[in-house]
Amino acid sequence: MNANCVSVIIPVYNGERFLAEAIQSVLDQTLPPDKIIVVDDGSTDGSATLVHRLASTARLPIHYVYQENQGPAAARNCGLNLAQGDLIAFQDADDLWSAEKLALQVALLRQYPQAHAVTGYSQIVYVDHRDHGAITNHGRPGPILLLQESLFRRELFDLVGPFDPRLRGDEDVEWFLRLLEQPVELIIHPDVVLTYRRHETNLTGNLATSRHQFLLALQRAVVRRRQSPQANARTATVIFANAPIFRQDEEKNGST
Repeated sequence: MNANCVSVIIPVYNGERFLAEAIQSVLDQTLPPDKIIVVDDGSTDGSATLVHRLASTARLPIHYVYQENQGPAAARNCGLNLAQGDLIAFQDADDLWSAEKLALQVALLRQYPQAHAVTGYSQIVYVDHRDHGAITNHGRPGPILLLQESLFRRELFDLVGPFDPRLRGDEDVEWFLRLLEQPVELIIHPDVVLTYRRHETNLTGNLATSRHQFLLALQRAVVRRRQSPQANARTATVIFANAPIFRQDEEKNGST
């Protein structure tokens, strides 16, 4: 597997507040991606100016594309159409990757060449805008099945299909439910690779809307299983993996 084969897709809608930190956490990877694709979903703030400023000094290509507001699913689909890598990763405009996220997950896909995707743990934090941005951890880290905590082989999207642009929220949940209906292999590893920020401007901050979209995704999954016997026969395999090979080798050699 070529180390320079990862395309990172970042949808943004009026995300200027956290966007620079989100992109910087991708730029700071110990194993850098090949390309970052920022899809601006109709922002009216300074997101475009910020991306162009970062792109002018970044050591790897940052491709910016603007579209009229259509929602995060359409923005991610746009990024998928532009991506050229064999591996696809997603970052949100307000979250943070750990510095070793891509290195860990590329190593795991090498260790498990039959796997279609790998996902790590996330730490949820709450950002309090009333207290100068104070951050509070929420619970223990764990796998939430977020796009941002995962790395996908490009071929997986041929099996599962694109994100549903009719959904303005929980489109990732709906997509993961379709993934779990396919005969694919998903690796979960216990390294914390994502800081998942919750704040007052999150799309998921509107709990009523979020619950509605989540229930709609579940309803569609139930309907598919009732209407198609094949959907019940095809299920994903989930494997819980230990540290990647390169970490185990370092421990055997006495490295820290």
